[in-house]
Amino acid sequence: MKEKAAYLKGLIDGLGIDENTKEGKVIKAMSELLSEMAETVDSIDEDVTHAYDQINDLSEELEDLEADLYEDEDAEDEDDDAADEDEDAGDDDIASEPFYEVACPACGETVYVSEDDLDAGEANCAHCGVTFEVALEGDEDEAKDAPVQYEVTCPDCGTTAVFEEEELLEGEPKCPNCGEPLDFEVTEE
Repeated sequence: MKEKAAYLKGLIDGLGIDENTKEGKVIKAMSELLSEMAETVDSIDEDVTHAYDQINDLSEELEDLEADLYEDEDAEDEDDDAADEDEDAGDDDIASEPFYEVACPACGETVYVSEDDLDAGEANCAHCGVTFEVALEGDEDEAKDAPVQYEVTCPDCGTTAVFEEEELLEGEPKCPNCGEPLDFEVTEE
């Protein structure tokens, strides 16, 4: 671009245009502007080429680091597998521990609850971070003391949430996902 701008400036100078006329002043200003723009674009092009080179170098270094990191992890995994095979068969395995599916009362997503969570009486939702009470069905002592709960599905977004009876009777509950008020009727049987 710098060469083309210089060529145009040479053509304008070769035409012998009088720089004192209005047209001459405009043509001279345009020629100078083209020269400045060509130098700026050339400088930007050099900067971009330099940045691409640096990015390529960093990418190659990152690939080397990843390869080293994953090689170390693969070696550790092989060592762990060998150690697991050497352990006694009577040891408890997490995969053999029973889990129960529970709907989170806040967001309605499925949460997997372990025996330890049931013993503690509460679980934590991985999706929304809410901690809520859990108990097995058939635990009659806790069932008598536990508040009555209802599942309500939001007509706008389809999210199912669990609300206690008091919440439904005392106020206007809102969908935990979209915030829209939930319309419903509680009928006594």
